[in-house]
Amino acid sequence: MVENNMNAPRAGPKWAPQVVVSLDERARVVNVNRSLAGTSFAAIIADSANDLHSQLHDSCDGNCRFGQMWVTAWDTLDRRGSIEWEVDDEKTRQVLRLNLSILPAPNGVATERRQKHRLLIITDITKHRREHETLLQQQQSLVKLLMDQGADADDGTQREFDESGDTGNRFMAAVVKQERTFSRQLILAQEVERKRIAAELHDGIAQTIGVVKYKVESCAAQLEEQNPDLDLSMMKGVVADFRYLVDEIRRISNNLAPSMLEDFGLQVALEWLCKEFRAQNRNLQVDCTVHIDEMETPELVKIAIYRVAQEALNNVSKHAAATRVNVVLRTAEDGVHLEIADDGAGFEAREDATEPSARSGFGLRSMRERVEATGGQFSVASGPSDGTLINADWSEADLDAIR
Repeated sequence: MVENNMNAPRAGPKWAPQVVVSLDERARVVNVNRSLAGTSFAAIIADSANDLHSQLHDSCDGNCRFGQMWVTAWDTLDRRGSIEWEVDDEKTRQVLRLNLSILPAPNGVATERRQKHRLLIITDITKHRREHETLLQQQQSLVKLLMDQGADADDGTQREFDESGDTGNRFMAAVVKQERTFSRQLILAQEVERKRIAAELHDGIAQTIGVVKYKVESCAAQLEEQNPDLDLSMMKGVVADFRYLVDEIRRISNNLAPSMLEDFGLQVALEWLCKEFRAQNRNLQVDCTVHIDEMETPELVKIAIYRVAQEALNNVSKHAAATRVNVVLRTAEDGVHLEIADDGAGFEAREDATEPSARSGFGLRSMRERVEATGGQFSVASGPSDGTLINADWSEADLDAIR
């Protein structure tokens, strides 16, 4: 039954085309898994002569945007362990999301050998990005239309505003409400995409690698039985590599769409997130306090809280050089309050947090958009060597508005 599944022709990808690539210490392609790639990424092959950039950009001098970002990511990977970025590639006319990570050495595998290998996941998000841009353009057009209608309001409508002492406020409130409605729709669309990609990863690549691992294990067992004196330590190392790949893909899948949030609620999911973060950052003291009224908290707010916490902890791990991080989520009579504080290096925080910086990247902007789209208030307090404090608050009125 397994053989039939492996040999059956694969249908094209249902969602974002994706390829998983193993690279050596010189960024040359060692292995390629294109089970979700469809007809995309045909240029990437297992080739010991050419590095990844040369395969994607034939005859390129390396000064392209993709090449520059690739060199930066590769050179800083040892300090970070994992890097994710996006690039609108003019050469391939694709918008690509790339996740580059170091493969830790599984038990029993020589560290020196494993440290030379990197895992790269490339996802073609062109379709999603173009749809996102179209939605933004439609949103901007609608806002402009509303503004024009407001400017052309007749004298009677204007007098009504004047007499109420609320000139223009109701109109602007309507514009803000419409913008937030669009933002919530975009967030929901992103979450749907994350779930579909996570399902493809878990049910596609992870299961395929699991089947290959099983076959290699079976071959190794047969060889060991037929040749007791044969040294199979290398093959056992390969099996350990496969096992690690399956675990890593499932970890990425769970980060994309945490089933625990949907199955068990926000409190369990947030406590689990902190526990996993603590396990991966043993030099950090992680305190997590969660008291949330699940029934009274809208689903969109729960998603926003989880994603803000996820992004904030990710920033702490990559940039803060902190020794302690404290996560507090509580429900009170006046609403829901999230606070994430660390004692790390801090950064020069802009009030609007809309411009990416070396410290925050697009993380702060993403957090602010999620919070404000669900009616909440977002703030950041930070300074060099002063740590960082992130607050997200939803009043009872905010929660009532989207229930």
